[in-house]
Amino acid sequence: MLWTDLITGAILMLTGWAVYKFPMMISGVNTMSKKRLAKVDLEGLKLGLRNVFLICGGAIVFLGSIFTLAHLPMGFHLVMQLVAILALVVACFVLSKRYDMGMQGEEGKKERRKNWIAIIITVVVFALVLFFFFKGSKPATVEVSEDYITAKGGGYSASIALNDIAEANVLAHWPSFPIRTNGIATDEVGIGHFRKKGGESCMLFVCTDGGPLLEVRTVDGKLYYLNCATEEETLEMIAKVKTKGR
Repeated sequence: MLWTDLITGAILMLTGWAVYKFPMMISGVNTMSKKRLAKVDLEGLKLGLRNVFLICGGAIVFLGSIFTLAHLPMGFHLVMQLVAILALVVACFVLSKRYDMGMQGEEGKKERRKNWIAIIITVVVFALVLFFFFKGSKPATVEVSEDYITAKGGGYSASIALNDIAEANVLAHWPSFPIRTNGIATDEVGIGHFRKKGGESCMLFVCTDGGPLLEVRTVDGKLYYLNCATEEETLEMIAKVKTKGR
């Protein structure tokens, strides 16, 4: 994850330098007429944008390095990047108003309204991304009833009839799941549809802190790997499956 932080930060800082050297790269500026451009404090705008991009890029590199050294979960890196990008968008909006006299008064009323709508949409999308990320990064819940094993998490679910189980094994060592076809994969959880090494499809509801895995294969060939948030809960779940399966 550190490489992602370094690359993202470097791209932002390089963009800041490029915008300052070549201000016509700034969206909107390159399409303005000379008369309209005369109302823009171009020197102040490009300097402000350069500083914002440099600060956001530097913050991602610095915080990403700290998070890596502290061995913090991948989620911290993702949230930090999202916050930096949101701050960048808002800062660009504020700078565009500050240094553009054409955005003031009645003349720029319509444009200001459009910009505010864009900012609100960005913030809402950002909040939704964070919501689904934190929801998806939580361990799945696995419950055993009289007839079913039910697993839910990250918007994915599975209901496995106990009578349909052809084979159930407890694995002390995790198999390799190199390909995520449709699911959630972080340092802490794996939820959704994956492929094992060799290409076999399977569905995961697993947590790295949950101890051993229960490998379940049904009579129709479907393959599942399950555990809970803690090893204690996993062992209890496995015991229930063994009891119900007798």
